[in-house]
Amino acid sequence: MKNIVIICLSISTFIVGQDTTASVNQEPQLPGWGVYVGGAFGGASSVDDLPDGHSFENRLFVPNIGISKGMFLGGIPLIAGVGIHPRGYTYELANPLTGEDVSSETQINMMDVWAVVPYPIGDRAVLQAGFLFGTCLGGTFESLEFTTTGVTKSEDDIEDIEGEIDYGIMLGGGFAITEKVGINVGYYIGLAEFDDMVKFNGLVFNLGYYF
Repeated sequence: MKNIVIICLSISTFIVGQDTTASVNQEPQLPGWGVYVGGAFGGASSVDDLPDGHSFENRLFVPNIGISKGMFLGGIPLIAGVGIHPRGYTYELANPLTGEDVSSETQINMMDVWAVVPYPIGDRAVLQAGFLFGTCLGGTFESLEFTTTGVTKSEDDIEDIEGEIDYGIMLGGGFAITEKVGINVGYYIGLAEFDDMVKFNGLVFNLGYYF
């Protein structure tokens, strides 16, 4: 499915860019506008069974960047945002000529819209649950050329994936360092079969600043 949607952090990823600040009188508050930067330690699971000796492994992706805003929707508190969140994985296999372990890295660049519902568990901490929906802007992968002396890698663009859709749920929490600065950590569980090949997942983290 290739649909272009107009959206502008993963976030797998992942919980991204939200305020966890409480007011001085201990009442929970939603943030105004904010910006965030962070990353993800993410990977993928294969839709089909992989050949013996092949596996998907997690890798670090940076940066996750975006904007966020607190709001009420029908009386329900929400933190929503848009951002750029890369996803991907490391594909490990054995050189068929030498038996040596080799790996190839894939990165998919996504533009995501997301929203979470915060649940306060203290003056500064919240639990969060929500969703993420994104569209692909493109990606790269390392192609491998095997020889009896080793392997040669080259980075190539992935064709025909622009506009591919990914969506999933996010579970995590956040902590307010100050009234304007907070950290957030969450886990993204992809539900879509991206390009009919993989489902993304991973740990997402960020540092947010709120105006």
